[in-house]
Amino acid sequence: MRDFVSSWMYIATWDRVAFFGAADTSIRNSFQAVMVTDGRYSFAIFNYGEINWTTGGASGGDSGTGLGGTPAQVLINGPCFNPTSMIICEFDGFETSGRLLEDEIALCVSPTFYKVGQIPLRVSLDDGVTFDFTGLFTIISVEDVPDNVFSSVTESNQRESDFEITWNTDNLEGVDEVDIVVYGYREESEDNFVEFSGPLVTVAEGVDYHIGYHTVSGLLDPEIHVDVGVIGVIESEGQGGNSNRAALWSKVHVLQWHNGDDVINWCNDWIGEEVWSDTSFLSVTHPCPCTLDQAQIDIGRFSPHPLCDIGISSPSNCIHKPGAIHCVRADTPSTLGGGQECCYGDEGMIINVFDSLGGGYSHRYHHGGVTPYGEPNKVPYLSHYLVDILPWTYCCTYGGPDECTNFGRHRPSQTCNNYVPPPPALGSGDPHISTLDSTTYTFNGHGEFTMLNALNGTFILHARAAPLVGTSDATVFVAMAARFGDSDIIHIQTNERRVLDAYVRLAGDGQHFTRIEFDQASRWSYSGVSVTGRNITTDGIIVSFDGGVGLNLKAAEGAMSILLVAPDSFRGQTQGLMGTWNGNASDDFLTPQGSFLSPDLTTEQLHYQFGLLWEIDAAESLFYYEPSKDHESHTDRTYTPVFEPVANPSVDQSLVLEVCGTNQFCIFDYQTTGSQSFAQNSVKALVQYQQAVDNIASFVSCPTLPAPANGSAIATTYMAGGVARFVCEAGFELSHVVNLTCQSDGTWSVGDIPTCISEASGQTIMTSMTSMTMKPHGPVLSTPAVIGISVGSVILIVLIMIVIILICLPKQRPPSSRKVNPSTDQAEVHGNPTYVHA
Repeated sequence: MRDFVSSWMYIATWDRVAFFGAADTSIRNSFQAVMVTDGRYSFAIFNYGEINWTTGGASGGDSGTGLGGTPAQVLINGPCFNPTSMIICEFDGFETSGRLLEDEIALCVSPTFYKVGQIPLRVSLDDGVTFDFTGLFTIISVEDVPDNVFSSVTESNQRESDFEITWNTDNLEGVDEVDIVVYGYREESEDNFVEFSGPLVTVAEGVDYHIGYHTVSGLLDPEIHVDVGVIGVIESEGQGGNSNRAALWSKVHVLQWHNGDDVINWCNDWIGEEVWSDTSFLSVTHPCPCTLDQAQIDIGRFSPHPLCDIGISSPSNCIHKPGAIHCVRADTPSTLGGGQECCYGDEGMIINVFDSLGGGYSHRYHHGGVTPYGEPNKVPYLSHYLVDILPWTYCCTYGGPDECTNFGRHRPSQTCNNYVPPPPALGSGDPHISTLDSTTYTFNGHGEFTMLNALNGTFILHARAAPLVGTSDATVFVAMAARFGDSDIIHIQTNERRVLDAYVRLAGDGQHFTRIEFDQASRWSYSGVSVTGRNITTDGIIVSFDGGVGLNLKAAEGAMSILLVAPDSFRGQTQGLMGTWNGNASDDFLTPQGSFLSPDLTTEQLHYQFGLLWEIDAAESLFYYEPSKDHESHTDRTYTPVFEPVANPSVDQSLVLEVCGTNQFCIFDYQTTGSQSFAQNSVKALVQYQQAVDNIASFVSCPTLPAPANGSAIATTYMAGGVARFVCEAGFELSHVVNLTCQSDGTWSVGDIPTCISEASGQTIMTSMTSMTMKPHGPVLSTPAVIGISVGSVILIVLIMIVIILICLPKQRPPSSRKVNPSTDQAEVHGNPTYVHA
């Protein structure tokens, strides 16, 4: 617990106390208990001044002496280390030797893993003969691991030989000297391997770890060329007698400072290779949200980019995306394993990479990897870095406008064509519920209920409600639990000191829940679901399921708000307290028995005839329960709330009007709880929900534009006001220039789509503009028409193209000029050290 910082301490002192039932009260004990906690971890210290008795009469002790009977016992579990312990840690079948640092702390260095998720960890104290201690080891993406080594050269676009490296000095225990090394990362599809190779170069050896910096002067030219890598501060060989050396690592970055490549040549070589690459991944990329508001609400399909997030106040935020204030990425891979990045400007509109360096672009490989991990093109973040971030860095960050434009041809932006915003549902306040069809009502149950059951139980969301502290008139949500298909189960609950706590239960792991440690990493990926908690106090916790469901959980004053956004697959397939989503608000109150109730029922009628019927079955509960607690512990079926608000005598009624206006939910909460801030927090949740609803109601987009042959149609956005232009491929030129505008009725302005004329043959293929209309939630192209030239000319063009292919193209893909030379001195990059505490 190196980072433990207490938030409070409690000291209890017993001074000269007799035991229960003592015949001789002169036999006294004096002792003290000290408890210290940070709200998550707690420790107790017992100080014994004078001890003359052990057991009271109620526990069978002798009434005269206070001895005998059943004495108090303290049971402590966990490994007990001693100097002769021969420690072995087994990570998912891979064994690594450990060593003792202190009486209570041993160190094991994990092997390198090219995957994410939880794996079994076993610890042996007898050199692997027995493994009596077991647990789970969580592997997070390289992208989510905090940087521990820093240098300005990681951002350099040229060869560097003089620079400074710094590192954190409180992360490696028992280390005095370190070596500074550079490792490269590479993948080879033909040989089916992925690896960190190196060291490519040893920058320095035997450096004092505790000074935290090293100045590099006159670095030698590289002998080995690898494009992507890391800088490591690694325990000097031989320290501790262990070949598995503990290490700290920089972020993954382009090794341009080490290689000194010609930027333009590198980019042109890459473009030459991309011409030969399969581009089918572009046809199945996820459509981007059209606006910043939509991107922020669509938490089931998109997450903020960690390097360009409007919620992060850092001078480096969006530094590599000039003109952008926020970017999001698709949470799940496409059917071909690709990803999507979408970026937005200060006006809230999507940016096209053709028009600005701040634009997002399509990803050949998803940043989160694809299962089975550990294979070329499937490694979380690293595969994506090699094929997407690396060329973007050379062509757009290091290169000029021409190089970036050419990059955009092979990694184009997806400017929200065919995007359909998700509907929201909300549970908040006292508690008030807004359904997926925007029906609003109040339900003050005390227990555990089904908020949403979708796709016949494929998705389940449970919520727990309990009386608000300080009042018996109303309940609030205090916990939720959810699962999608075979995903791991996520449980979130309110916490007085940390606002919210999150727990995960692995699929098939009985009732064992593990607390998610957001102080170690802000984003955690599990089977079928990811959980993000960057700034929990203000932004809450976001839970994103692979099926496209998103949950944003926030809490204030002990009350949780639950915002859900649903994928289109849920349409017509939902039931529960969040309603029956089918576009018809009049049938939202469907009972578990299949009866539809009138939307005109009173709050009291809804409470008994609808809400209470959705109490969960204890056997189907998804919740985490603390020791001695269960479903019945959190349920009171006799609880009767206040159904209609009455003027609270302790509240200034003029303030109610000032704070709430005509908002009935706000008035209800203010009068019921007497808390102005509680009412205001309810309003905040409702405003977020209403913004999401408005995004759907006002959403109008234009259909896909037909691109000219040998060219592309590029739209700033497919929403009303978006402008489309046309460009031709190399060797072709536009017949005329035209810009089309997406109109408020969902159609493009009238105009002929230009053709791309071959500079060599002068032949053209023409396409005319057609009438296009927009149906809700999807584009429809009506009366498509293509105007071509004569059949003979078409045949002529085909023949000319065939001749060119036969004559001009080589029989096989030309070799790349950027060859990777494997290191002859291969070494493994070990993960950060794992400390095993007694």
